[in-house]
Amino acid sequence: MADLLSFLRLCAASGTLIASLCGLIFIPFLTWLGVRALAPLILRMRNDAAWQAPLAAIAATTPGAMFLLLALVGLFGASGSGCLAFVWGRMLFGAIAALLTLALFRAALRARGRSSQVRKLIDISQPVNANIGAIAQRCGLRVRVVNYADAFCALVGPWNPVVLISRATLDRLSIEELEAALHHERAHAARFDLKLAAALSFFADLLPLPVDDLVEGYATARERAADERAVQHCDPTTLASAIVAVATTRNTRAVAALAEETHSVKQRVLMLLSTGAERGNPSRRRFVACVSLCLIVALSIAPAILSATNFYTCAIKGMHV
Repeated sequence: MADLLSFLRLCAASGTLIASLCGLIFIPFLTWLGVRALAPLILRMRNDAAWQAPLAAIAATTPGAMFLLLALVGLFGASGSGCLAFVWGRMLFGAIAALLTLALFRAALRARGRSSQVRKLIDISQPVNANIGAIAQRCGLRVRVVNYADAFCALVGPWNPVVLISRATLDRLSIEELEAALHHERAHAARFDLKLAAALSFFADLLPLPVDDLVEGYATARERAADERAVQHCDPTTLASAIVAVATTRNTRAVAALAEETHSVKQRVLMLLSTGAERGNPSRRRFVACVSLCLIVALSIAPAILSATNFYTCAIKGMHV
């Protein structure tokens, strides 16, 4: 008991392990509650896809990112602490390390599963013919064909992007529709959507806290944002026709990983066919969402910064002078 009391006094004076473990448990959860309060506002930004997509992605990744940051600060901050001289301190240090290891293992395992599904398609893909290659070159993309009966066209590979397109898609699309579809995929590459999606999935998997609506909101918004960018180079009706032609039932699991939700397709087509509709002024909603998200991030990261700069230590020591 004396050792436990000595350990508690030391950790209270140093602000290391106990504060780190409590922060690791409570701060990401409180961050998630803040994100949940902000989610309805972000998800209502359907007519402002170019902003909705990154805001939804950042909101979904924030709890997991805070968990990772606090765990690393706790481990590095406590590594030189006198708390480790006690068994209790070593147990708490091990608990933080174990929580971080399990979270990283879970996120990495899920990332590997997603990557393996896409890798299967890349491995069986084939080069395109000269005509399709010329269209791809005009769009600034690499394109490979997969001999599948399911229709799909998707950009894959965060670091070395390539468009995978099925043989069924080529049979369904005209030359104009194919070029419009490739302009859409080029917009994804220009917006760094694959990198953002990979980061979103990884950080969302670090914690078992539900952010599925924000993840889905990001996925839907990025498609509409890519459509908006693509129609700068093609006719909106042609792109809408290509989307409808590709939308079909996918039975293959590997292809399903690349598929878009049916309601997303419907929303995209309606938006493309109503480009002249009044969309209002989204500036106010953007401002409120950005400020709120920055405030949530600042309040979440503040304990880690204060801990790293030994703010608590100085304050506690000052009280004992």
